[in-house]
Amino acid sequence: MQNQTRTASFSRREFLAAATTLAAAAALPRATAAATINAPLLENEAGGYRVLPAGQVFCAGVVPLEGYEIVHALVSPWVPLREAWSLVEAHLAAHQRPMQALCGMELRIPEQLTPEGFRTFNGPYIAQLRKYRLIIGNYSAVCRTNVAPAADAPQEAMLHAFSYCLPARSAAPTFCVSGTADIDTRGRIVAEGDLSPAGMRRRLQHCIDVTSERLALLELQWASATHIDLCVARDIDDLIGELLVPALQGGARHGIRIHHARPPIVGAEVELECRRVQREIVISA
Repeated sequence: MQNQTRTASFSRREFLAAATTLAAAAALPRATAAATINAPLLENEAGGYRVLPAGQVFCAGVVPLEGYEIVHALVSPWVPLREAWSLVEAHLAAHQRPMQALCGMELRIPEQLTPEGFRTFNGPYIAQLRKYRLIIGNYSAVCRTNVAPAADAPQEAMLHAFSYCLPARSAAPTFCVSGTADIDTRGRIVAEGDLSPAGMRRRLQHCIDVTSERLALLELQWASATHIDLCVARDIDDLIGELLVPALQGGARHGIRIHHARPPIVGAEVELECRRVQREIVISA
């Protein structure tokens, strides 16, 4: 696959100004964080989409190339991650699409991990991305959300859903943005140890701010989203109405899907993701 780097319509200065924020969005421990982004959108020509880079584990977001759209597939029941790659490959092959068309993975893991455990978990995952030529330079071309259910957790890492690019049925826009956890640019938990309403507000605000920045860099708005997913295990009902819904600027019109789960790093409490699709399907594994 020949990967090309192309400049989006926003300026290079604007992109570089947001690089630090995007590093936060990667939600990686400091030891595994990617270097500061110094490139515009990356093009995955074979897959049919462009990539807003963030790190090796996952990108910040993707938008399809002209003539393509992003499709969202829920997997029911979940399948073990070790088997999921073959499932995705077979599904894409049935649509006459290469594995490079994969642009989003949503995982469920048994429990939160230490930073070292997270690095260990990500090693084989990155190897699979490389196998399928889904690493552009040193950057993942695939969005990811990876959370630990607070109840009925699986015994091993599982695939909950995935996104991919197909030839478009219409000119309507689509996109996918990775999950953002309450972890800052240094790999530190936002409001670490603070589970008070004020602490949870800081955590949620961080997720909103980073996701908003990603959308801005992709020249998108919250109101365009058809899916907004909030992963949280604590009661933040007041914050949803007081903070999240107004911040979405109309994006909550289609509802907010709540997942009773936490981000993958011990101490993190909130993760937020969004996308816009014209097609969502359910795959029976």
